[in-house]
This record gives sequence, structure tokens and C-alpha cells, in this order.
Amino acid sequence: MTPILTILICILVSNYVINNVLTRKMHIKKRDSPNKYINTLHKYGEGILHWATIIVMVISITNYHHLRIFIFIVPCILFTFSTLMEWNYAKQNKTYLLSAVSCGLFIIGSIVYRLIYY
Repeated sequence: MTPILTILICILVSNYVINNVLTRKMHIKKRDSPNKYINTLHKYGEGILHWATIIVMVISITNYHHLRIFIFIVPCILFTFSTLMEWNYAKQNKTYLLSAVSCGLFIIGSIVYRLIYY
């Protein structure tokens, strides 16, 4: 459990640092509120994926230890969905890059976890 927590904390810190550098260098305006969605598909899709992330984390930590890789894969799917929605409908403000960075970090986290445990 400790390596998962360590990897998640590293992802969180890296995401914060990279997103701050991107917002300063590329003049990306952050979203005003986290609940500002592009359209209803974006709103309900992210809601479903948020709940799926929580459910997968709880189930994989408590019962199915061999499925812990999904702790990294499901948030990656969430950020991929968010990136695609922002890229398709709001290219001009480049906020999709911030979601893409988060997605990439979760992919790296899943690779690191696989290398450690399998």
C-alpha cells in the first residue's frame, strides 16, 4: 500500500509543478471552477468516471489486490476523456494541455507500479 501512496503523491506533486510551469510559460488560463463543463456529455461523462474511480480504488484496495493497477488506469481514462472534450470544444484556451499532463503522469505511474510489483 505504501508504494501506491508514494506514487500517487509523486504524481500529485509533479502535476502541480508541471501545470504551474505550463500556465506561466504558455499563458494558459486555468478553469474558473472545476465544475465548468463544455457540454452535457462532458458533465455526465466526468461524473460517471469520477464515481468509477472511487469505486475501483475502494474495491481494489480492500478485496482484489491483483487489480491495484486500475488505481492508475481509471484516473488516466478520466483525464483522457477530459482532454478530448476540452480539445474538441475549447482549443483556443489550451486547458486541455493541463489534463493531458495529468493523463501522462498517471500512465507513467501505472508503468512504475507494474515494474515494481510484476
